[in-house]
Amino acid sequence: MARPGKKSLAVVVGTVVASMAISFTSSREGVSLKPYDDRLAGHVQTVCFGETNVEMRRYTLDECKDMLSESLGGYAMEVRRLTPGFDDLTDGQKVALIDISYNMGMANYKTSTLRKRFIARDLPAACDEFLKWKYVRGKDCSVASSQCSGIWTRRQLERAACRGG
Repeated sequence: MARPGKKSLAVVVGTVVASMAISFTSSREGVSLKPYDDRLAGHVQTVCFGETNVEMRRYTLDECKDMLSESLGGYAMEVRRLTPGFDDLTDGQKVALIDISYNMGMANYKTSTLRKRFIARDLPAACDEFLKWKYVRGKDCSVASSQCSGIWTRRQLERAACRGG
């Protein structure tokens, strides 16, 4: 799936949330300056901070950081468009929504109960919805033997950010 349209992350959500989102997502994604085979994503070629829809070549760290900021700007713009009242959410809720949409894709976010709960302003339940996105290719990442525990940790951190923790 193509990345959402280009727009500066800071323009979409402000400099504080932009800085928080870049820090949050980059710490969860990890970085690879050269392309690799992402086995959790079904052996998709990936580079930088989880980019899949760019030229697969070696990048500098600065190029990867710029790419992440640009990508998150597009995701933030789409989440904002698809989530009435987005601008009234807390900074942590915005960061959590941007991060999960970047990680699970806009098509999944668009049809999710997570999004529906945010639109309905059922915020405690909305924050709990993050924990339901713990599966990767049928594996429950909350189970240690699944070898995808990073997803479970990420969901717990998104929930904590959503709840203000």
